[in-house]
Formats: sequence, structure tokens, C-alpha cells
Amino acid sequence: MNKFLLLALFSLLFACSQKNGKSQIEPHIPELVITDSLVIDHLTMLGMLDVKDDHSEFLFHDFKTNELLRVNNSGEILVKVNRSEDGKDSYKQQYFVSANYFGQDRILVFTFTSAIIYDLEFNLIEEKKLDFELVTRRIGGSRVVLPLREYLYTFSLDNSDVKEVKESENFSVAYPFMTIRDRKTLDILHSVAIPSQSQMALNPGFYKNLEPIVKLVGEDLHVLFPHSPEMYIYSIPDMTLKKSFSLDPGDDYKQISPSKEDQSFQGFIDALGSSDYSNFVYTNGYLLTQFTGFVPQDLVDDLPKDFVGGPEYVELSNKYKTKYNYQIFKDEMKIWQGNLDVNLWSVGDLLFSTTKPGEEPDAVEKDMQTFYFYELR
Repeated sequence: MNKFLLLALFSLLFACSQKNGKSQIEPHIPELVITDSLVIDHLTMLGMLDVKDDHSEFLFHDFKTNELLRVNNSGEILVKVNRSEDGKDSYKQQYFVSANYFGQDRILVFTFTSAIIYDLEFNLIEEKKLDFELVTRRIGGSRVVLPLREYLYTFSLDNSDVKEVKESENFSVAYPFMTIRDRKTLDILHSVAIPSQSQMALNPGFYKNLEPIVKLVGEDLHVLFPHSPEMYIYSIPDMTLKKSFSLDPGDDYKQISPSKEDQSFQGFIDALGSSDYSNFVYTNGYLLTQFTGFVPQDLVDDLPKDFVGGPEYVELSNKYKTKYNYQIFKDEMKIWQGNLDVNLWSVGDLLFSTTKPGEEPDAVEKDMQTFYFYELR
């Protein structure tokens, strides 16, 4: 791996202020620094799906070729296969929902109908037909499945309940979607509904982006819903809500309202005019969160209603929805919020980007794929 000089995006801030007659020390604002990089000899863009706990290996997906790749931490491609094609090791669908390392020597792939376990060469070991449905509209890296050591988390509902739940006017609170399963049998051990203090519970209905971002942090499951600006912390495996705290995004964030499932066009329009959280990661004792901006309502109202998704929609989405707001927390207290000149993403506890700060993603055609790893310090 190549080493990079530390890159400061924030200045160190130490100041004293007078409040109520007492001197207070302002919190230290950490620097965002590039700590390492991964260069892969691969022509087309790759999406990072997972990383081993020791960061020795990465799982990628090429959306153009439908290939799954294992890459070591030197950038060497260990395995590259297409398991969407016909064959004894195929997952028998054009797309998969999620793919994760499953222990040290297995890979778990979920489609909408099956859970497939592969060895590290992507030879099929076992396939289980699902008796539950994953609640997501995403494919190829959805966050509705997460291996949790001896357990498995899913955001799902039983097949026998699908019709009744989807027809419910209060879809978001109609079912205990958050589920902990036995990793071998996939039997349900515990399941809970979304928290009662969340925006989706306070304003029930249909949300197209309902599934939360979930991460194992220590022994707990940390949960952030796209449309509810709070962090929820659950114990595993009983899914007891231990605590929550507000992310306090302020006026940079606009709350979405629920819609009816059959109003797909209206849901698309509402999403343009609202914000959603898309990422969070813990790094060196700090929490970094990320949420999108929103299109001003007067511009949303002026959009043509006879054809959704045309150039007017794309232009507004590119202008307002691709710019992210970032927040930094220390001990559950927000110490900074603002914009950066780099788009960050995370998988597990890794924070990364495919560009350096200030670099245009498509400015230069690349025949190598580079991932830059960041930390807050």
C-alpha cells in the first residue's frame, strides 16, 4: 500500500469562551487525513461490499460485468467470477441483494429468494430458500443483511405476512422488521419494530428508503435510519434498545413525509425535496455521519408532473442531492457540521473515497481503480 502525507481538512481549534461566568474549552475538531490507499488493476469502477475484520481482504462488485472480486490489501485480485450466469455455482438470478464475508473462509450472498454460502473461490457450498422477504429496493450491496459473529441481522418480514403488511396504511410501524437470526438455520431469535420515537413511527406510512444503516460496534448494534436523525443503540441478540441520541442536523436537513406505496411518482418527487442519512462510521473515538441536501420546495413544485425522471429532475438532483453534509460527534455531542470537497463512504469500520479532496471524480479516465482510506485524528 502507498503511504500519503497527512492531509488536513480542518484546522485545530482550541479556544476559551466565557459562559455564565465560567471559562469553557471548545472541543478539539479533528483532522480528516488520508492514511493509506488501495490500487487495483481493473478497468471499470468497483463497488466495495465488505472488508475482513483485520482489513487483510476486500470484497468488491463490478456492476458492469456482474463480477464479484476478492482483493487483498496489496491490491492483488485473488478471485474474479460471475455467479449470475448459468452453472452449478450460480445464484440463479441476474442480481444479488447483499454479499458479505461469513467468517474467515466463507462468503454469504443473498438474493431475494435464497441465501447462498460460498467458499473463498466462490464454489457453492449450501443454498437455503428463504421463507422471508428482505425489505429493500436496493440491489448489489444492500444494508438489509449483516453477519454478526454467531448471529445474522436482517431487515425482513415473513413471507406469510407480506401481503397484509404491504397493504397496511401504516407500513412503517406494521411489523417488527429488525430481526436477529441464527446464522446456521436462519431461524428468528429476536425481532423488534422500528423505535417508537423515530420519525417513521411518529409519522407512520410508506417510506421507500426505510431500511436503516446498521453496524456492529463493540458488542452493540448501532442503527441509523435514513429518514430519522437519531442514532439508536441495541444490545445483541435480544435487540433491547439501550439508548439513543439526536444528531441535530438543523436547517441543512429536511424531513420527508410518508407516501402511499402506489404513489411511486409522488414518492420520487418527495425524495428530491427532502434529506436522508446515507452513512456513518466510528473512527478513533469520533462518530462521522453523512446526509444529503434537498431541492428547495419552490423548484420541486415547478417540476413537470406528466413525466417524472426527465432532464429537469436529473439536473436538480445533481445540483442538490449529490452534495453531502457531514457531522462529527464526540461522546454523543456534535462538535462540527459542514461540507467537504470529497465524497466519503464507509464499509464496516473503514472510511474511504475514490478521490482525494478537491479532485474531480471523472476528470481523468483511469485504467486503475484507487481507494483512499481516511481517518479522523
